[in-house]
Amino acid sequence: MELPGYRRVAEAIRAALLKGVDAPRRTVLPVPGGRFLVMPAADDRVAIAKLVVVRPGGEPSVRAELWAHDLQTGEAHRLPAEELTVRRTAALSLLAAWSLAPRKRGSLLLLGAGRQARGHLEAFHEGLALTRVLVKGRSPERVEALLEAARALGLPAEPFSGRYPEDLAFVVTATTSPTPVVGDDLPEGVFVAAVGSYTPEARELPEALLARAEWVVADTADALAEAGELVGLPRGRVRLLAEVLREPPRPRGLVVFKSTGHAVFDLAAVRAYLNA
Repeated sequence: MELPGYRRVAEAIRAALLKGVDAPRRTVLPVPGGRFLVMPAADDRVAIAKLVVVRPGGEPSVRAELWAHDLQTGEAHRLPAEELTVRRTAALSLLAAWSLAPRKRGSLLLLGAGRQARGHLEAFHEGLALTRVLVKGRSPERVEALLEAARALGLPAEPFSGRYPEDLAFVVTATTSPTPVVGDDLPEGVFVAAVGSYTPEARELPEALLARAEWVVADTADALAEAGELVGLPRGRVRLLAEVLREPPRPRGLVVFKSTGHAVFDLAAVRAYLNA
C-alpha cells in the first residue's frame, strides 16, 4: 500500500482538527538513554496506538511501531510507523504554512538533514512554491544527500552559508539539539516550523525570536506544557492551530509554528493511509 501524499494527509489533519477529534495526552516513561512514548487515539472508524522509543544520539534516534484497528471490519493493521510519522509531521507543517505563512513562495531553509528534514522538503515542494533550498546540518554526508534530493525535485540547492536570502519564506528546524539552532535575526515575513524538540528542557528557537514573532501558534494545547519554546509564555500569546484554521489570519511579520506531535495527527494519517 502506497503512502498518501502530503497534501492528502494535511487535509485529513485539517478535518480532524475542525471536527474536534480528541485523544489523551501521551504517556512518557524514562528508559535507559531516552524516553518511551505511548500515544493512543480513536474516532468512530479507527482506533490506533503508536509506541515510540526516542534515544538522542542513537542510530536511529527514533524507533516506532503503529497499530490500527478498523472498528467497522474488525481488521488489525501493523503500519509503517516511522514513515507515517515523518509524513504526518511534515504535512502538519504544510497545513500550518498554508494558513500562516506571510509568503507562499520563496526559499526554504532546512536546519537539520535527517528524515524529518527530508519529509519537509518533499511536503513543501508538493504544497508550496519553492524557489531554492538551503541546508545546514552536522553531517556533511547527510547535508549533501538532502541537497541532491532537492535537486532531483528540480530545485536549486546549496549548503546554508549563514546569510539569509532576500526571498527567504520558510524555515524548518528538525534537529535533536537541546539548544537553539537559529538566531533571533530571521527576517520579517518568514514562516518558521519548529518540529525537533518536544520536552520542556529543549529549545530549538531562542527566546528573543519568540518575543519578536507576530504570531506564535502551537499544534495542540499539549505543546504548551511540552515544548521548551512555549513553556512560560502567556496563554494569550500562543494560538492553537485549530483556532487559526477556523479564523485564518493575514500575518506580515515573523510567524512561529511549534509542533510536538499528537495522536490526533497519527489518526488522521492512518485514515488517509487506509482510505478509511
